[in-house]
Amino acid sequence: RNSPGHLPRSSPDQSAQGSTGSKQKKDYFSSATNAKLIYLLSEWEEPEIVKGNNSNVSVHDLVQFRKAVSYMDDKYRFSHAFGPAKTRVLCVESAQKVYDRLMLSAEQDSPTLPFSVFAVLAMDANGELVESKMKSLIRLLRPDRNGSLMKLDFVKSIDAVYKQLRLLRASIANSAQIDLAFERIVNFLFYFFVVVIALAIVGINIWTPFLSINAFVLTFSILYKDAASKYFEGLLLIFNRRPYDIGDRIATSAPMKDTSGDGSSTWFVDKVTLFTTTVRFATTNEVATYSNGSLAPLRIINANRSPKAILYLVIKFGLETPFQRIKVFRTAVENFINARPREWVG
Repeated sequence: RNSPGHLPRSSPDQSAQGSTGSKQKKDYFSSATNAKLIYLLSEWEEPEIVKGNNSNVSVHDLVQFRKAVSYMDDKYRFSHAFGPAKTRVLCVESAQKVYDRLMLSAEQDSPTLPFSVFAVLAMDANGELVESKMKSLIRLLRPDRNGSLMKLDFVKSIDAVYKQLRLLRASIANSAQIDLAFERIVNFLFYFFVVVIALAIVGINIWTPFLSINAFVLTFSILYKDAASKYFEGLLLIFNRRPYDIGDRIATSAPMKDTSGDGSSTWFVDKVTLFTTTVRFATTNEVATYSNGSLAPLRIINANRSPKAILYLVIKFGLETPFQRIKVFRTAVENFINARPREWVG
C-alpha cells in the first residue's frame, strides 16, 4: 500500500520499457530530422585525395597485364560458360542464352529474372554478402524497383560491358602506337647526339659544316617556328594533360568564355596520334580531324569524366501555386527518375 503523500513507485521493468521507448522515439525523430536536413542541403561531392602514385611495376604485373590483354582478343572474352563473344552479334546471342539458362532457376510464374539470382556473385567464402560487390552488381545490371530484370535489360548491360571492353582494347592499341612514335623521336635524337659526340672524340670538326648552313637553318627556324611551337604543345597535350581517351565524348570551347547551361555539342574520339585527333560528331556522325596543337589552348569538356553533370530544365508555375504543391511535384519527378535508372542514369 502506498503511503499518503508519496507517489507510487514504478517497477524496474516499467522504467526500462519507458526509457527504451523514449530512446527509440528520440532516435526516430533524430534520423527524420537528419534526412530532412540532408534533403534541403545542396548536393556536394567529396574531393578525391590522391595519397600517392606507386610507379614500381614488377615483371609479374607486366605479365598479368599482357595476359589480360590477350583475354580481350580471345573468342571467349567472358569465359567459356558465357559463350563466344568475338563480335557484338555473338555477344548478344550468348547473353540471351545465359538469360534463358538463369530463368530455369526462377519461379515458374515469374516473367522476369529476379535480381536475387545474382546475389551469389556478391558472397564471400563464408556465405556473407559483400556490400561493395552488391553495389557493383546493381550499377551494372540496373534492376527495377521490384528487383526484377527483363531480358532486354540484361542484354543491354552485357552489351555495355562489351563496348567498354572493346574501347579499352582500342585505347591500349592506340597508346602503343603513340608510344612507338615517341620512341622513334627519342631514338633519332639519341643517335644524332651519339654520332656528334663520336665524331668529336675522333677529332673531326663537325661545326664547320653546321656554320656553312647556319643561314639556311636560321631561315628554316623562322619559317616554321609557329608550327614547331604548336607541335610541342600537342605533345604536351597528349603526354601530360591526357584530356581524353578513345571512345570519350568531348566538347571544345574557348577558355575565356562560359559554356552553355543547356549542354554542349559533343564529339566521339575515334583515334589519337602524336599529331592529330580524329573525332566523330555525335549528332550527324560526321568525321573531323583536329591537330593536337590547336586543341591545346582550348577548354576540353569530357562527358565520360563527368558522371554527375547537371542539366537544368526550366518549368514555369503560376504565382498562385503553393510551395507545398511544388515540393510534391519535385518528389514525384525524383521518384519517376529513380524508378527508371536505365533511362536517366548513365
